[in-house]
This record gives sequence, structure tokens and C-alpha cells, in this order.
Amino acid sequence: MAQKYALLVDYTFYSGNHAAEIACKEELGLPLNQFGIKEVQVGPFKKYGDGSRGDMWEWNYIPVPTSIFSEHWGTDGDKAGQRPLAVQVDESASMYYGTLEDMIAKMAEFDRPMVLFQL
Repeated sequence: MAQKYALLVDYTFYSGNHAAEIACKEELGLPLNQFGIKEVQVGPFKKYGDGSRGDMWEWNYIPVPTSIFSEHWGTDGDKAGQRPLAVQVDESASMYYGTLEDMIAKMAEFDRPMVLFQL
């Protein structure tokens, strides 16, 4: 069976500075209207509406791999197993790439919300 690859994102600390988008575009030579990774914004919105826990807000950015990303770094892709530039430039060190099994094990090391994308 072919090796499966995945992208793991610890969005609790992801900075949302679009560096992953830009790096992926550059690495793949994509035009302005195409993305290998696209950052999605969730929020801002108030987490707790009654004021009992203070003014808690939720505002996250999640880098979402597109089918273009999966075509290159997924199973049988031309870059499968190589570390994507988008992961290398992540200042917050909150993006991980590797085999699906390794990313599942990595996710188990943390006790906070994360997103796992099978490529």
C-alpha cells in the first residue's frame, strides 16, 4: 500500500501572516488566483457572551491545503516526503508535515485543538 501523507496544524498558535500561502505560491510557481495553501479566518467573535469569564474572543487563522498542495505533497505526488516550504517558513512552528501515522502520533502529544489534513 502507498505511503499516506498529512499536514498537521496547531492553529492555537498559528500566526495568520500569510507566509505559508506566499511560500507555497512561490515554490510551485502559482499565479495570483491559485493557491496551494489558503488561510481561512475564523472570527473574531465573542466566545463567552454572559461576561462571567471576561471578554474572551476567538479569532483563528487556519492554513488549508488545497487540491494543488495535495497533488504535490500527497501520496504519489512529485514532492511527497519532502518538507514543504510553507511548513519551513511558519514562524510559530505550528505546522507539521509527514506520514499520516507520524502526524497522528504528533497530534497525540498535544492537549489543544489541532487540524489534521490527510493529503
